[in-house]
Amino acid sequence: MKFGVCVPNYGESSSPEALRAVAQEAERAGCDSLWTTDHVLMPRNSGTPYERIFDSITTLAYLAPITNHVRLGISSLIMAMRNPVVVARQLATIDNLSGGRLVLAAGAGWNEKEFSHLGSNFHNRGKRLDATIRLIRALWRGEVSFKSRVLGIDFSGVVFEPRPSQKDLTIWIGGTSKAAMRRAVTLGDGWHPNVQPLDQFTKLVTEFREISQEAKTKKICVRIAINTKAEQSEYRSPQGERRIMLSANQAQNKNILSNLEQLGVSYIIAVPSPDGKASVANQVDAIKALSKVLS
Repeated sequence: MKFGVCVPNYGESSSPEALRAVAQEAERAGCDSLWTTDHVLMPRNSGTPYERIFDSITTLAYLAPITNHVRLGISSLIMAMRNPVVVARQLATIDNLSGGRLVLAAGAGWNEKEFSHLGSNFHNRGKRLDATIRLIRALWRGEVSFKSRVLGIDFSGVVFEPRPSQKDLTIWIGGTSKAAMRRAVTLGDGWHPNVQPLDQFTKLVTEFREISQEAKTKKICVRIAINTKAEQSEYRSPQGERRIMLSANQAQNKNILSNLEQLGVSYIIAVPSPDGKASVANQVDAIKALSKVLS
């Protein structure tokens, strides 16, 4: 399995220095990619570490020149909160500036208050995400017209230059709902869920594979927390969802990774500061530990 690392662009430990240290250590450790986390304007007392956060897209512009070959991504970009044409332009710019290293995970979003803060419709976010993915792919391919009623967009004869270095953008679809799974099959290049307890996660993978014939071969690229100071492998997300993390128990970690591989997981994005509080030193230790387990 290949692995990527989420950098600390959010939480108490987030800073330019922390971003640089974690990014460069991850590249030295042989990771394939670096990922930012996305939120824009969370409500106060949200119970999440995302009230303090560096912008997910522009942070990639900071990471590009201080790294050499790792891919740069966002896990997961909440496209439906944003102007889709601006997103297409920002992503194309990052791809150019990084030498074609951009990769993306996109999700529908879950915090209704955050949508309202940005003047965006929470209730049609799935349809907006679908249309935005189609829009980005069209512009990146060089198409000069696009029409979408749900986005309120209708243009023709436009110029989208400079074009990105890549002809198409790899897009994984985040989420564990049936709608997210279907979106991953029809519009995405892979499915990007968080890892739940293995009995639950096994059922989710089975559900995903049974969607269609195409789903049987679609990539599964997971996001999983890692905390080498933790004794337990299970924790709860800010939304109260039971999830699995890689912990101080290396034997248990190997078992988790082995089970994920048997389920068809081909890519892991490790989150070394899931609560936004881990020190840079702890995050670096977690990256080194994961590198040893996967080597």
